[in-house]
Amino acid sequence: MEKRLDCRDIGMDCDYRTCSPTEEEAIRRVGEHIQRFHGMGRFSKEFYQTARSVIHEGNCEKPEDCSGGLCKL
Repeated sequence: MEKRLDCRDIGMDCDYRTCSPTEEEAIRRVGEHIQRFHGMGRFSKEFYQTARSVIHEGNCEKPEDCSGGLCKL
């Protein structure tokens, strides 16, 4: 089952979404996005715990402009 994680799920006012076959990859991708586009540095254990608690399971519904599992909604 795919994993979906939205930047908004982590508490940001942002429509970025990532889809991945694994939880770890989805968390890594959204973490990289947050660092690059929101200027955050290193993440705490709490960040990873929050991300794991809000990750969505199931088939990802991806918009047309989605490539490689990285989506801008």
